[in-house]
Amino acid sequence: MAPAGIRRGWTYGLTRNIVLLGVASLLTDVSSEIIVPLLPLFLLGVLGTSYLALGLIESVAESTVSLLKVLSGHISDRFGKRKRLVALGYGFSALMKTGLPFATVWPHVLAVRVGDRVGKGVRDPPRDALIAESTRPDTIGKAFGFHRTMDTTGAILGPLLVLVLLPSLTVVRGTDQAFRDMFLLAVIPAALAFFVILAVREVAVRPKVTLRLRVSLRALPIRLRLFVIVAALYSLANFTLLIPIAFVSDLGEVAAGLTREAAQTLAVLYYLLFNVVYAILAVHAGSWSDRIGRKPVILIGYSAFVAGSLGFALVGNPFLLLPFFLLYGISYAFVEGTHRALVADLAPAGLKATSLGTYHAAVGVGKLPASILAGALATFVSPGSAFLAAAAIAIVAGTFFVGTFAETRPVTRASGPLR
Repeated sequence: MAPAGIRRGWTYGLTRNIVLLGVASLLTDVSSEIIVPLLPLFLLGVLGTSYLALGLIESVAESTVSLLKVLSGHISDRFGKRKRLVALGYGFSALMKTGLPFATVWPHVLAVRVGDRVGKGVRDPPRDALIAESTRPDTIGKAFGFHRTMDTTGAILGPLLVLVLLPSLTVVRGTDQAFRDMFLLAVIPAALAFFVILAVREVAVRPKVTLRLRVSLRALPIRLRLFVIVAALYSLANFTLLIPIAFVSDLGEVAAGLTREAAQTLAVLYYLLFNVVYAILAVHAGSWSDRIGRKPVILIGYSAFVAGSLGFALVGNPFLLLPFFLLYGISYAFVEGTHRALVADLAPAGLKATSLGTYHAAVGVGKLPASILAGALATFVSPGSAFLAAAAIAIVAGTFFVGTFAETRPVTRASGPLR
């Protein structure tokens, strides 16, 4: 065994596959996060849609892939293949994004978003299983945290490109064409991510050719099933960030008297800073969860989400909303990677992809009504009511989590994950 100082350096557990998968996610998020902050502004400002249409698009896009995530995880476990499905998912998402620059009505945007999410549904469970199987059991949280940090670093670069390029493009090309040019630019890093995935090495996993989907779902341990319920409930609260982005822009025009361009810039800036906080904290949150346990880290994330939602519900000045947008960044950093690390901890041997697929499916089911509900409340009642509802549901999820996961000690061990 190598000396502890060498083994426990910052690169400990970050294998070749972990790094390549992180680079692919960075490139993909540069692409996706050029699109994300612009999409609500494009839909509301250029295509003239409402919060309800915005919520409908995101709910359908996120939840349609829930079955695909179960199937892709099951197929990956059954045939012992991870890389092929991961590459297929990245490639399909890149291909579908090429349609967004030509959208003229909101159903066109819906079709592109669903196609993009289909690619995500195909790749996520086998990719997460590949992450878990490409590092040591005692650094799974760190590996997932590193992956989220790379992912979110791309999410910083994406809106940063928007802030730099969109004003100039708007002057030269006009508002409508400037949005479409940015959407076209987003296709390039998505295509590069596909080629990075081709360099990933397959991890040897014994195929389970007789595995049935029904049996694999029933084989999951009770603690994992309970956590899946918690995750689904939390996802019901965690509606799309496109709504807070649109809300900041609208509030900037209505309450602060900003021009549309200035209000949109403010919204993109807040989203950029959200991602900065997310990127800084994600890898640390994963490492903390390895040391002190998944539960306290997840609960910190839930608490930050509740506080951020209450701030958006109660504050009417767009310039005072920044701290609450940053609380969302803390929430995402502490919850997303740690959720998946806990699923990997609790998954039976050989069923990691299926377990992660089940988790992703439950989250997708929770997201189906989430953004529709938020969009409907924002359209027919008030945007504040949508944020209040989100805070209440997240409190219920956190309470259930405390009740079903009483232990607070770390859940990983050097000898292998708990089952």
